[in-house]
Amino acid sequence: MTKQQPSHASRAPARQRGLTLVEFMISVVLGMIMVAALATLIADQSNNGAEVERNGRLIENGRYSVRMMVDDLQMAGYWGELSNTPAYAGAALPDPCTTTGSTIKDAMGIHVQAYDWPSTTATTGYNATGTAPTVSCISNVKPGTDVIVVRHADPDVSALETAGAPDMNKVAAAAGSVMLQTGLIAATQNFHHEMVAASAAAGTNTTNFALVKKDLTTPATVRKTVVRIYYVSSCSVEVSGSCAGADNGNPIPTLKMAELSVSAGVPGWTKVSLAEGIENLQVSLGVDSDGDGAPNGLDVAPGSVTLAGWPDVMTAKLTLLVRSNEASPGYSDTKTYSMGTVDSAGTDG
Repeated sequence: MTKQQPSHASRAPARQRGLTLVEFMISVVLGMIMVAALATLIADQSNNGAEVERNGRLIENGRYSVRMMVDDLQMAGYWGELSNTPAYAGAALPDPCTTTGSTIKDAMGIHVQAYDWPSTTATTGYNATGTAPTVSCISNVKPGTDVIVVRHADPDVSALETAGAPDMNKVAAAAGSVMLQTGLIAATQNFHHEMVAASAAAGTNTTNFALVKKDLTTPATVRKTVVRIYYVSSCSVEVSGSCAGADNGNPIPTLKMAELSVSAGVPGWTKVSLAEGIENLQVSLGVDSDGDGAPNGLDVAPGSVTLAGWPDVMTAKLTLLVRSNEASPGYSDTKTYSMGTVDSAGTDG
């Protein structure tokens, strides 16, 4: 007799026919959390990217500003083949805005010249109160900042020469520019220098720049005279010479340079904006008071340098305060920044 096993009827697996309301609400909430997290991540990345870009521009503006001024300061007092700069004989500091060749020649002995530009009210970290100096070729100087003037001859003479010798026709093309020539007087073989404004007539330039090289035949090198004034303006773009209404109502402090130039044969000054966001410029100087070729007084504020001490300035230390042109959301800067030396009034300058 065969033993039989109990049989079980097979059932088809149960199929899910939909979601309950609770399950649906839970999935919606989870999806919203994921979307919110993703949106927050993207927003943070965007904000971080914008902040990195702002900081990059800030650092680059500061670096570029310092590099421009340092390159110029390293050339200060270069007057071609002159080994001894003529002594300055003026009773007061020379007018940095002069365009007259003879006056610029007289100022050769003061290769660096700087000013404390005081505020009318005391401001922590800036210069003392007082009356601003008269420098007619610049305007809208930000109160409490410093101004620095640099004088030297242009080392690049290629635009004024042909085949390695001065071309008076090219000099004439730069008529009005103040030129320097250093060389020998052919008749006496004495070393001499001359600084005059170039004439539009080549023949006149030949007469004015008559010095020669050692062979007593080849005309001596003619160089353009460079005078530049660096300062912080209260705005980037001026409207009718004023900062009022400039920069779309949001004036941006800007490092600017006024350069001795020429237009249509008439010498004058050209203003150039170098970098926006430069909030403050402070200058401290090193003065060689004993003539040994090394500075004795370091970190001397411009207002503390005597008239006799300016020809002995050996070093210049620049301190810049740079800010971004765009505010960082939610950030408030409460830091105190050291701006270098202490000026003659005893406030941080």
